[in-house]
Amino acid sequence: MVTIPIEATTPYDVVVDDQDRWIEMKEWSSYSMLWVVTDEHVDSLYGETFRSKLTRVHPHVVWSVVEPGDASKSLSSLEHLVTEGLGHGCDRHTLLVAFGGGMIGDLAGFLASVYMRGISYIQVPTTILAHDSAVGGKVAVNHPLAKNAIGSFHQPSGVYYNVSRLDTLPVQEVRSGLGELLKHAYLSRYVLESSFEDDLFLALNKGEEMDWVSWLARGIRVKQAIVETDEREQGIRAWLNFGHTFGHALESVESYRIPHGEAVLHGMVFAFLLSGDEERAERLFDWMRLNDVTPIDWKPSAHYIERMMVDKKNRHGSIRFVLLRESISVESVSTEQIYSTLEKMKGWWGR
Repeated sequence: MVTIPIEATTPYDVVVDDQDRWIEMKEWSSYSMLWVVTDEHVDSLYGETFRSKLTRVHPHVVWSVVEPGDASKSLSSLEHLVTEGLGHGCDRHTLLVAFGGGMIGDLAGFLASVYMRGISYIQVPTTILAHDSAVGGKVAVNHPLAKNAIGSFHQPSGVYYNVSRLDTLPVQEVRSGLGELLKHAYLSRYVLESSFEDDLFLALNKGEEMDWVSWLARGIRVKQAIVETDEREQGIRAWLNFGHTFGHALESVESYRIPHGEAVLHGMVFAFLLSGDEERAERLFDWMRLNDVTPIDWKPSAHYIERMMVDKKNRHGSIRFVLLRESISVESVSTEQIYSTLEKMKGWWGR
């Protein structure tokens, strides 16, 4: 078990373990009820067991289930959940439990931030990818024109990982989670005392079983270093969007056919090409091809640029990217550069 304390407006611990020991250790008496939000897939796998554990420590457990997939991260889902919460009598002293992957964490976290003007919540992640989204307090739902366009900052009161639940992840979800872990590996050289980029590629290329407690903790420590310095994304927290400008646009253009973490993998290749670092772009691209990352069903370049224009990092109509060189920068990039990079990426996938 690894415990990582996060110093934020609301300090909390991230616990990475291979079981649910935290349930017996947590103080529950101050909460009027527990309100679990999950999706149908997680509910079918773990719902009965997890609910049983919670009912042993609290007499009032409310259970809400939404459809899996990013389409549920919407205002209509939010309204439905508010209706369920009010119908069950959830009040300001309710603890909301986000039990699932990144979509559930974002949706339930945003629900917690607005329900009765804000209630406490905890994250109980069930995916690798959620080691990024569950930490840091950024919560949101999507708008048809832009991913995460409707959101807020609302810190959890705890994040509790049980990595044994990762055993049932489909291969595509593992790849998606590795997208965010690779992102943290690339950022590690700038925010930690030493980089684990090469170590992670070595572990991945060996094809051995991953020690998820250790690897997720390493990724979380990168995010810890950044969010403790810049909790509300006024400066270096934007670094965590590395690979996301093109990645989010790709998700939207593909109608969310490509999982978020895989879209970020494509986005990091794109960003490396923009910065002129073809060596790192090629190593990542080769790993993606070898591991059957979902290929892009290329649309006209204007489609991606249109979606990139609504990215949150943009200023005065410019398109801005997080670029990794000797130092990290957030730079405006011309549409000509974007067009040429898109053409280069299309050529790589065609070779």
